[in-house]
Amino acid sequence: MDDERWKAIEARLDAIDKRLKDVESERRPLIGGNIWVLVPVVAIIMWGLQNILL
Repeated sequence: MDDERWKAIEARLDAIDKRLKDVESERRPLIGGNIWVLVPVVAIIMWGLQNILL
């Protein structure tokens, strides 16, 4: 292959790589920081249910 074709392929690959990085940076975690609020709340609920069942 000639150099122009290789350069075109590399440019296209770089563009695809950039788009992939943009998509990955936009993706948000499903749970994130809210897990630290959820854990104590669940623990309190389970503690309350344990006292009801006993």
